[in-house]
Amino acid sequence: MKILPLFLTCLTLNSPVCDYKVGNLIESDRYANVSICSEGKLFKEDIEIKVYYKGEEISVIPQVNIGYSPTIFVANFLNNGLEQVLYSVDSGGSGGQSFYQIFSFENGEGKSIFNSIDFNPKIQYSFTDNNLIEIIYSNKTLYLDASNSDCQAEDCSLYLTDVNYILPYYNISLDRCYIQIIQRLYAGYSANTLGYITSLVEVNENDVKTINVGILSDFEPN
Repeated sequence: MKILPLFLTCLTLNSPVCDYKVGNLIESDRYANVSICSEGKLFKEDIEIKVYYKGEEISVIPQVNIGYSPTIFVANFLNNGLEQVLYSVDSGGSGGQSFYQIFSFENGEGKSIFNSIDFNPKIQYSFTDNNLIEIIYSNKTLYLDASNSDCQAEDCSLYLTDVNYILPYYNISLDRCYIQIIQRLYAGYSANTLGYITSLVEVNENDVKTINVGILSDFEPN
């Protein structure tokens, strides 16, 4: 009698955990169910996204399918009359890195239309003589206050992370979602954050277009 509860507990821990949402993913004004399923209690593995429509199942496996807190968000990114799925998963650790991918399910098949690993814009940054960081990005020159930096002058190199966070940005007048991509700039060591560089990006079927750039002196993701 004592073995059965233990068996059921183990079975529950090893069973896939799924979160469900709905959206006009395949046909306009016709809802499909989409789920994200994973295994594991805190650190998730075997993450998979599935769309159920008219008795059929379409499955995609994200490029990074392990990590913490995997989630999906359904919105109109392509502006083609359908909605797409934004997937995110956290790496954990002090770096605060996350991975993002957007999938479309037009014509009954899953297709990746954005991958944060591939987002690597050309950004130049350097210290000036008056405690500022000069940033040259997308034909713009931006300045970030670096007076709060506490690294030593002999070891105060600047570093820009890969994508830290992506925030869906909804334009109500266009009824379309863009994505705001945030990268962290630090000096000397990872905890010495100076600010963030942001890119407002339009996702299209075959490419992405950066439509605006800027800086943030502070950012709290939670």
